[in-house]
Amino acid sequence: MKSKIKIIFLTLTIGLIFIVGFLGYGMYLMEIEDQYGDYQNLHFESKTGDLIINKSTSEFGIIEKTWKRTNIRTLEKDSTDLYFWIYRNGVETKSEIYRPKNGKIKLNGIKYSELLKKIDNSELKLITKN
Repeated sequence: MKSKIKIIFLTLTIGLIFIVGFLGYGMYLMEIEDQYGDYQNLHFESKTGDLIINKSTSEFGIIEKTWKRTNIRTLEKDSTDLYFWIYRNGVETKSEIYRPKNGKIKLNGIKYSELLKKIDNSELKLITKN
């Protein structure tokens, strides 16, 4: 009789842990969707150290990710959220995310035209774009 109670208790505990984990993951996904909307794929597909280029404004920066947010570090600003990077003055801009093929890329003194040359020379791999 005691073994049946242990089995029932263990089954209920595992089921409860599964349900709480499933709800927690769902809440996490809802928070990302609330923050980034249709551009949540940019958050999920990018990694820390990737390069993001704003094609509309000819700006670029390095992505720094946490588990809930994606920030962009540029030469001018220390940190900008991905949402504010895409929507400038209420207008949607086009962005592309690239990953360096051989390690990290340094932004010290690099210009937009030099960055486009690196893309043309296949030094950067396109990950995603909006």
